[in-house]
Amino acid sequence: MGIFATKKKKKISTQKGEFNKSQKPTGEINMSSENQEDDKVANHVLASETKAEGIDFVAPSLIKETLPTDITYDGTKVNDYYVEIGGTNEFARYFRSFYAEITGGSTVAGMLNPLLVGEFGQGDIDLAIHVDPVETTDELEDVARRIRGIKSDLYREMPDEKRDKLMDELHDLTARQRRLRQNIEKPFRVSLQMVSSATDIKVLKKFTNNMIRRFSGNDIILRSPDGKQLDALLNITPLADNPFYKEHTFSYETSNIADFFPFGNGKISHSSGIIWGRDHLGRPIFYDGWDRSLMNHNFVITGGSGAGKTTATLRLIHHDTLRGIKHGIICPKGDYQRYVTEMGCPYIDLGPDSPYHINFFDVDIEEVVINGETVRRVNLEDTIIAARAIIYRMIKILDEGSLTGIVKVRIDNKIRELYREKGITQEPESLYVNGRETKKDETGNTFFSLEKIMKEMPTIGDLYQKLKDDPETVVVAELLKNFTKYGDSPTQSIFDTQSNVKIQDTPLFAFGLSNLDADIMKPLGLFIATKWLSTKFSHKNRHIRKRLVVDEAQIPMQEVETAQWLENEYRVVRFFNTSIGAITQGFEVFTRSEYGLGILKNAPTKLFLKQDSIDIDDIQGKFNLTEYEKDFLVTEAGEGLGILRINEERSIIQVSSTPHEAMLFETNPDRLKEVSDAYYAHKARRKI
Repeated sequence: MGIFATKKKKKISTQKGEFNKSQKPTGEINMSSENQEDDKVANHVLASETKAEGIDFVAPSLIKETLPTDITYDGTKVNDYYVEIGGTNEFARYFRSFYAEITGGSTVAGMLNPLLVGEFGQGDIDLAIHVDPVETTDELEDVARRIRGIKSDLYREMPDEKRDKLMDELHDLTARQRRLRQNIEKPFRVSLQMVSSATDIKVLKKFTNNMIRRFSGNDIILRSPDGKQLDALLNITPLADNPFYKEHTFSYETSNIADFFPFGNGKISHSSGIIWGRDHLGRPIFYDGWDRSLMNHNFVITGGSGAGKTTATLRLIHHDTLRGIKHGIICPKGDYQRYVTEMGCPYIDLGPDSPYHINFFDVDIEEVVINGETVRRVNLEDTIIAARAIIYRMIKILDEGSLTGIVKVRIDNKIRELYREKGITQEPESLYVNGRETKKDETGNTFFSLEKIMKEMPTIGDLYQKLKDDPETVVVAELLKNFTKYGDSPTQSIFDTQSNVKIQDTPLFAFGLSNLDADIMKPLGLFIATKWLSTKFSHKNRHIRKRLVVDEAQIPMQEVETAQWLENEYRVVRFFNTSIGAITQGFEVFTRSEYGLGILKNAPTKLFLKQDSIDIDDIQGKFNLTEYEKDFLVTEAGEGLGILRINEERSIIQVSSTPHEAMLFETNPDRLKEVSDAYYAHKARRKI
């Protein structure tokens, strides 16, 4: 079955002093020197006023397949294969066919749109999509055979690079096998044929070269069926017996085919979870952060100011919380405060006057699987690494040059010494001291029972005391002093304390940082809160699904130590049944850092909302966005409208909310009354 799509012909414009060459239907040319100029003008007028009709293609007066050795009537040497067609009211046109091979491993909605626009120069372009359904059982047998072949090859010695490619292919085939078995997708044989044409060979060559370069940059290779150009041209007509060439035909699935058409759209294959939004055809887009196809549960949302990042994030949080997934939010600007408090959940606003305190030296018990067995241990080493990074950051704010190699070693040693002095090791029992608690039984008699009381943790004030007594670290001790209770800055010493925050018994909570000063304490507070929640939330209770959302995530990426810790956190939280979501408008910070790129690599779900033009080139290069996607994100994407990418699946998405959700999610005070009125008007209409 052939599906033929074409755009309206665009005539080749002719500038003053330049004329299109003409050719008579016989393929010969008779032009005397004395009337040559008059004929050229006449030909120009005729070419600009005539229009090709169906008869010119169906029943032309001349059809000829040129060879690379041919010479045209004007002396131009043909250096490629073309089909020349002469018409009754249009001069000769030259046609060249290509077949597309997609090498990037995925398709995306609108990926062939540039073909339909024809933005490669002065020429015409036609697109033929040949589609033939395949029996699912036959395709499953073929996929199973290829899987067996790859597994057999993996037993052989080979370079790591080749082995990695085979493993990637095996993963893709296994996922395809699952989709076909579960009837999520249907298989098809597909051949994508492009036919370019022009009335001048030089124009056609320039046009096709631009087209080939444009699509090769998007992992679409255009291959020419040289020697079969005439046969290929006939394939886009009803005269074709079999439009499929084996070497140019590939297996695709239903959602892939939808991506090829201008009226189609990509598809996210998740069939469970929440409805995160809708595509531009109005179809719901399901998203399940714990879908089996995902290598982990992490995600990234990026977009410029006003792009709808908070609404998209809250839509995800709100509906997944109702599904039983626990959520913690790091909120630097206070955007989530209204929503969290409206839900009746704790909003822990850190600051100099806050009753809430957290200590970044806190450790806790985590469960890890080692050799198939669940082991309980204290996350001591991870906490030391994070605490060390925080101390380094405090020092570098004031004097980066004082943080020498020997100073770093001494700081690390003294942090470890603090835990040793309190008897804290990786053994869970080392966290507790035995205490006595007075209780009464049912008859009112008093008795004593033993209970475990958690030890007090080291503090930054304790570290300061040790550093000031060491000649090698006395200078950095003075730099740290104002971050402790021994200094003169109450606003900077808020983390020199024992923790009094409990988050275990709530489905949703947030840490607010808006009361911290923007230059020093807010960047520190964001990282400290993230680290503390890693200990008390992310790494605990492996049997519970949970998600930590970090807003303004570009802030910790600006320093090597904090970026390195966060990148490691992205890699390990999947072992604790935890998701991390980074929300950022400073996406270029991630792409410039090896740790930022590591975070993006370990986030299979990415939501791209409207982007600034100064950032889009960097984003496009790192994520192989097509030109269509690039232009869409800069010029077309509005609030909540963007591109959702999950593994290699992509779709346009419009994140929208119900009137009630819009009222809960709104962060702009100027619009709060508007959405509130809309909600109550909607509620009143439902009562009528």
